[in-house]
Amino acid sequence: MVKGKKIMVLSMIVMLAVFTGAWAGGAQERVRTPADTLVVAYPDDVAHFDNMATTAPPKEVRHLVFEQLYGLDAAQIAQPLLVKSHEISSDGLTWTMELRDDVVFHDGQPMTSADVVASWNRFVNVGAKAHEFNRVDEVVAAGDHTVEFRLNDVFGVLHESLAGGGGTLSVYPEWVIDEIGNDDLVEMRHIVGTGPYTVEEIVPEERYILSRFDDYAQPVGEPSYQAGKRNAPMERIDVRVIPDNATRLAALEAGDVDLIQAVPLDDAKRLEDNPNTNVEVTSPGYRVYYKFNVSQGPFADPVLREAVRMAIDPEELMLAIGDPDYWRINHAMRYQEEQWMWSDVAFDYYKNDLEAARELVEQSDYDGELIRFLASPGRALEYRTVVPMEQTLRDLGLNVEIQSVDAATFSSVRAQVDQWEIKHAGGGSMSMPVYLNSSASDRTGTFWPGLPEEWHEMIGIVAAESDQELREEAVQRLHELNAEFNNEMWIGDVFELAGSRTNVHNVPPWFKLHLWNVEKR
Repeated sequence: MVKGKKIMVLSMIVMLAVFTGAWAGGAQERVRTPADTLVVAYPDDVAHFDNMATTAPPKEVRHLVFEQLYGLDAAQIAQPLLVKSHEISSDGLTWTMELRDDVVFHDGQPMTSADVVASWNRFVNVGAKAHEFNRVDEVVAAGDHTVEFRLNDVFGVLHESLAGGGGTLSVYPEWVIDEIGNDDLVEMRHIVGTGPYTVEEIVPEERYILSRFDDYAQPVGEPSYQAGKRNAPMERIDVRVIPDNATRLAALEAGDVDLIQAVPLDDAKRLEDNPNTNVEVTSPGYRVYYKFNVSQGPFADPVLREAVRMAIDPEELMLAIGDPDYWRINHAMRYQEEQWMWSDVAFDYYKNDLEAARELVEQSDYDGELIRFLASPGRALEYRTVVPMEQTLRDLGLNVEIQSVDAATFSSVRAQVDQWEIKHAGGGSMSMPVYLNSSASDRTGTFWPGLPEEWHEMIGIVAAESDQELREEAVQRLHELNAEFNNEMWIGDVFELAGSRTNVHNVPPWFKLHLWNVEKR
């Protein structure tokens, strides 16, 4: 009896050791996910697949199913996806687009101009970014695979705007739109796109199973962000929703998932040191910057604004974020490398000279009134820079008080310019004119007082001009105007990090975790 118990206990110890080794990623670990399935964990729920109606993350899951007429490459240049080519009329008011004739929907039906027109007519009513297309009067079919975008004003970046990541025009079958109209896209049978994967199963807030579409027709070109070939090397993609950072990391380390989005910066080194996992830097995810309220209060004085910028030590602020391997200093309105709209002109304005900054405070109209510093701990990484920023303001002799609120309140209060004098911020950065123009206005869309009139002229060139060289010159001038006006101080970029098992390959180095071309070997 005793001998039997010893054998049982010994067997349990051996089994526990094997299981623990597999869970911890030991040298003899077993593969925990199917070889033909890529298991990916995101912190956010997909919510729904209506790609034209929402910009909510993770939009890259919806991009596996639905496609757009154009896609941005890694240089933020629009490239054809569902179109072959386009021509612009001499007056700039008609864009004639030739559609590809090899594209089929997941139901086996070929894509035609009727599907594009129907999609457009729905998009103008439900599209999250439909407001960006007020220069488009109508879209009409000019043949089975030809559509015309008819404009009321020149719009040189129409194709660039059509390539937006989420909330812009995606092409659905005409019959789907006939059935759903402007209602939500919710039923499985209506989730029909042209992308490399189809939706097989939905368990809301838990998991989404996507299957390879064997009749997928590839775009041309080398993969580059949204553009180029979109191979589907995996039979299935199993998307898991795991909001908790620790749980998501543990699942990756245990081998229960192959790939995760949003690795917390504080945990990245641990994954790098693990022989079974990698950290993939997938370009900047958001910016760290500060906004002045220039419509009223002490920062309506440009001298005081310049004093603050003069005093800032950008590196000290960004070090509060964490490991410098995962962020960089950047004072431009946009990201660099990947975006043609980047400029380094603003770097000359950051002097890190506290004594000179104090002299500017003396020259300003500031008389000691309270400066309300709006911030939110809910914006965790960005909030880390608030404490050293507050100290900088105090070192200048400013009477500052942090107004710390939850994320929802922050979003509400920041639109009320009588509620704050300076606020911290962090967000994405894209190159389309509407996003450049957001630097010039408050959250209600009202342009800040004192904005140079030349700003509007340059934005007009960027939006309307089709000549890339002229657009680049206008953007350079916009950066100069932004730096001179100094209503916002861009500090740096924080990289988005993905975590993967070492057998996962082709994780994209671009802005979001697009899953076409990703495979396990």
